[in-house]
Amino acid sequence: MSRQPAPATRRCAQPDCPNPVIRPARRGRPPIYCSPTCRAQAKRRPPTRPVLVEIDHDPPNSQHRPAGRVWLVRLRRGPRTVTVASGLGHTSAESLAAQITAILRTPSATPGAAID
Repeated sequence: MSRQPAPATRRCAQPDCPNPVIRPARRGRPPIYCSPTCRAQAKRRPPTRPVLVEIDHDPPNSQHRPAGRVWLVRLRRGPRTVTVASGLGHTSAESLAAQITAILRTPSATPGAAID
């Protein structure tokens, strides 16, 4: 006589749900959501797009600086953009972009902690 293993429990795949999912010991595809409501909410949630740091040429202006030598740093997430700095030299733009990227990519040890 063979015994069935006890069903395994795991957390719901919906990011905001703390409920466990009981995986039955039957054959077939195991569930990953605790309820049909969580499954529907997870499907409706748009994927989070990453924040991109871009270096680009600043459009020509009336300051008589040669085109192609003036740079700007821009943050982009999907269709939304914000220009952080403009009128920079190439080295300054690269340095600022590297510092912003380091801040965005380094996870904070404590949520809500101050930036060094």
